Amino acid sequence: MSQVTNLGLICIRLVDENLDALNCVSDPLHNEEVVHNLRVMTKRLRAAWKVVPDSESASGRKSALKELSALLAGKRDIDVLINLAQQMANIHPDAPFSTVVKSLEEQMPEPVTDQSGEAIRSILVDEKAAWSEVRFEGLEQTALRKAIRTSQNKARQAARVAMVSTDPEEWHSWRKCVKTLRYQREFLAEIQNRSPGKWDARISRLGSALGARNDLANLTAIVESLGNHPGLRKAIAMEERKVLGNCRRLGRRNLLA
Repeated sequence: MSQVTNLGLICIRLVDENLDALNCVSDPLHNEEVVHNLRVMTKRLRAAWKVVPDSESASGRKSALKELSALLAGKRDIDVLINLAQQMANIHPDAPFSTVVKSLEEQMPEPVTDQSGEAIRSILVDEKAAWSEVRFEGLEQTALRKAIRTSQNKARQAARVAMVSTDPEEWHSWRKCVKTLRYQREFLAEIQNRSPGKWDARISRLGSALGARNDLANLTAIVESLGNHPGLRKAIAMEERKVLGNCRRLGRRNLLA
């Protein structure tokens, strides 16, 4: 017999897994894997709260998860850009990406404090308690399907706007819409005790491509702050053209066909 589950149980399990990870390593908030998983968790939980009918509780939890994302963001964002700059240095050895790496290392924020760690644990404990109170009164899958339709329409509209724009914020908005759609569809698949389908895999690839585009846009901003060296901009532009082409291809195929 398949195990009965629901959105609340999935989210409680997700919180528990991350609480366990916080407690099972000696220095969890300086652990790249733990911090990455926490950040993914916040995005999944925010997508889940969009399924819950509007309420003071849902609004409060989404605000708390934004606060959690802010606590986790600084070091992880810099780490991602340092790794990207090092990769770009290997691909384009003639461009002075070493100066970018040095600048990013100097911008590294102070380590997360124990006090911040306790704040993160507190948010997770409150999150778990909130999900234990959520009730769909037998209409959970109906609510999920409605949320998925809304998220898909938003992703389509965001795709139409971004694909004719050069504004990084429009592309970032598209990425957020795609992530919400992906996570909500994954929740529905798990509740129905099935694996996500081929379309879900393509949406996941689109989200990854949009993430790569976002990282390159952030790296461009760093390069601009360092004087906009033409060799650096040219190297980034070459990689960006490839990524943008992939994003547009996946977007047309999966959202606008």
